[in-house]
Order: sequence, then C-alpha cells, then structure tokens
Amino acid sequence: MIRFFYKIMLLGLCALPVGAQNSLKLSPIFDSGMVLQQNDSVAIWGWAKPHAEVNVCSGWNNVPVKGLADSSGRWKVRIKTPSASYTPYTLSVYSQNDSVRFTDILIGDVWFVGGQSNMQMNFRGNPDQPVLHAQDILLRCRHKGIRLFRVENGYSIEPSDTITINGKWTSATPDNVKEFSVVGYIFGEKLHQLVDIPIGLVQSAHGGSVAEAWLDRKTLEHFGEFNLDLKNKKIDPIWYTFEPTVLYNKMLAPLLPLAVKGVIWYQGESNVERPEQYARLFPELVRTWRKYFEKENLPFYYVQIAPYNHPKTNSAKFREVQLQLMDSIPNVGMAVTLDVGEPDIIHPARKEVVGERLAYWALNKVYGYTAFGCRGPEFRSMEVKDGHAFLKFDFAPNGLSFMGKEPTGFEIAGEDKIFYPAKVRITPAFWGNEGLEVWSDQVNVPVAVRYGYTNYVDGTLYNTEGLPASSFRTDNW
Repeated sequence: MIRFFYKIMLLGLCALPVGAQNSLKLSPIFDSGMVLQQNDSVAIWGWAKPHAEVNVCSGWNNVPVKGLADSSGRWKVRIKTPSASYTPYTLSVYSQNDSVRFTDILIGDVWFVGGQSNMQMNFRGNPDQPVLHAQDILLRCRHKGIRLFRVENGYSIEPSDTITINGKWTSATPDNVKEFSVVGYIFGEKLHQLVDIPIGLVQSAHGGSVAEAWLDRKTLEHFGEFNLDLKNKKIDPIWYTFEPTVLYNKMLAPLLPLAVKGVIWYQGESNVERPEQYARLFPELVRTWRKYFEKENLPFYYVQIAPYNHPKTNSAKFREVQLQLMDSIPNVGMAVTLDVGEPDIIHPARKEVVGERLAYWALNKVYGYTAFGCRGPEFRSMEVKDGHAFLKFDFAPNGLSFMGKEPTGFEIAGEDKIFYPAKVRITPAFWGNEGLEVWSDQVNVPVAVRYGYTNYVDGTLYNTEGLPASSFRTDNW
C-alpha cells in the first residue's frame, strides 16, 4: 500500500502545472516542441534558488530524477532517453513551489548546424545572391517530424554561466524553414525522409566568423598564436566575428553539453588566408567540440569552401588542406563543392546540393545506408608514358565521368615547373580501374599535373555516383 501511494505521488509530480513564479528557469534550448537525442543520457540544466532541490520527470518513464542547485542557483541532471519515435512526450521540472512543464517533445536524432555565412544563409538569400530552387524547397516543407532551433547572433568577450542563448524550437513549416539554414535544412530533410525518425536541427552559425571564434579561451591559450586580451581591445560591433572565443562564449557554451548525434560544419572563408594554421586549428576544433558535446567519436561532416576569386590568396591551397584533413581526423567527412562556386559571389546559389552531399555522409556512415556514395574521386598515383601522364584515383568504384561537361581546369608541367593548359580524357580499363590521360603538346616530359588549382574553377571531374573531385596537385611546389 505504501509503495502504491508513493507511485501515485511520483505520477502527480510529473503532471504538475506550470508554476506562476519564475525562480525556476531552464536553458532556452529546452522547450515545448523540442527533439531530444535518442538512446542517450541527456543533460537538462537551468537555474533555481541556491541550494534548492530540483526534480525532472519525463513522460516516457515517469520517474523523477533529482538534482541540487549550487550556490549560484545553477543545476543539471541527466535523464535517459528511449529509442526514437513520433510519440509526443512531456517533461516536467519542479523545485519547491515552482514548476515548468514542456509538451510535444519528440525523441529522435539531433544534429548541430555550425559555421559561417554559407551555413547561416537562409532561403531569403542575400541582395543579388538568391538561393536556387528556394521556393520549390519551401513547397515541400510539411515534415512534422523535423524540428528547428536557430540561435540568434551575438557575442561576448568573456564566458559566464549566466549567459543564455536567444532562440526557440519551431516546426518545419514554410514560414519557419524560410529563416533557417538552407544547407542545414536540406541535410535534415534527407535524413528524415529515409531514416524516418524525428530530426532536430540546432543552428548556431554566424556570417564572417573565423574558426577560433568558436573555441574557448583555455583551448586557444594552449594552441597559441592568438591575442586573447579582448578586455583591452576595442571590439568592432560589426566585425566581432574575427575575434577569438567571442562566439563560443555567446552562441555555443550556453548550449553545452547538449546531447547531439553529430555536427555539420560549413566554414573556412574567413580563415582562407591562413591555410597552414588551419591545418592545425581545425583538428583542434573537431577534438575540442567532441569534448564539448561529450562524445569522443562524434560524427563531424564539413564542407570544402567553394571556388571564388579571393582577392589576396589562391584558395586552392586552403581547399587542399581541407582535403588532407579528411584523412588525418577520425570520423569526419567532407562535401566537395568544386562545381557549385561562383567567380564573384562568395555565397553560391546552389545550396541544396551541398546539404545533400553532407547527408550522403551521414546516411552512409551513421545510418548504414551504404548504397549512397559520399566521397568523390581522389588522386592516388601518376605514371608517365610517351609524354603523357596517366593518373589513377581512389573512391571511383565504377569509374570516372565528366558528366557531360567539357573537361577544364587541368594543367601539366615539366621539369621547368611551368604549367600549361592540358588536354585530358578518361582512359577505359577494367571496371574500377579507370583513370585519366593528361597531356600537352608544350610539355614533352610531364612531371606534375594540377586540377582546379586556382581560386575559381567550375569542377568537371566526377565519379559515376555524381560526386565531384576536389582540386588537387601531384607536386608540392
């Protein structure tokens, strides 16, 4: 009998109405309509009266989990989540005389959407920079199982437990999707269509941001190379995104330790003039973000910057670094965009294909749909015969293709290191062993071949899965 009344008491606590007082608060990332990560120990946190007991009760097991606020009122508990489903659940939080109750919670996979302007760019586009097929995509936005959370822009020169993010969970209606990342939404849409579970997308991306803006002070102190004395520096109210730590402090730290399935990332244009540093910084970012999100092998899929006529540098060097990092960082993948860039616009209109190529990585590597290729051709070896260079490639299991385009962007050089435009053809061989034959009448003995190794190029080399090759070079000059 005592056990029966105790169970009734617990169920009553889990059904408490929303309290009128406001000393009990949760991070804005927790709200009605949210998606929580399935099969995880999900952290729930907020603020209450100092030293107050806090109980969190979920609608899927009706067992309160107890926590205790510290001297500042900050508290955190962990609750275990079930497998994904479309069943709407409730979550109740109560402390002393205060209570909060959230409804319409789905359990599924949560993906973090990060980066700079090409990730932040929504369906409105920019002045004279439209998003291709934006209206057509919005016409199909009726996915009740996709939920969106968009963090509003802001910065802070110092971290603090009292900083909160601005944003709210919304459903994937045309009105809400229109304000969301195009790349991020397309990624989530493709997962949802095939995997058929609720998908939560949390966007925290800021135009113009450098990678170091998304890292904490301690990490950057250990890394070195950055001026972290921001208190004594006049921060530009417009260009603050070029400062280290400021976006981590405001747009990332208040979300941590959010339970997520993985990260998609589109950033690099603001670091393009520092490829050698990025070769060291990006691995540190991935490693540190995995620590932030408390998953050592968190899937992390990123976008190679698209071709564009950068005024001060040859961005092919940066793209080369991004390509090489795919082999040196575990459990990452890169969406190549060599065929979607625009010579004079840094924000390409073709965003849909970028989201799709990121989705191929997740579908293949995370969800086990290996029918989807996710990696384009990558140069493996070169052999010279009779004045022609013969190149072999990995990740072209059924061979190469120009996809109906005229092959461009190929150059060839001899020992004098002078590159000339090259002719090229696909050399048929055994299945899976096709390659390229490259030559120029101006080069008798080829020593090196380059493809797309310029700021802007319209990529023309693919595998038969339609995935483009990155720019590459066979030399190290």
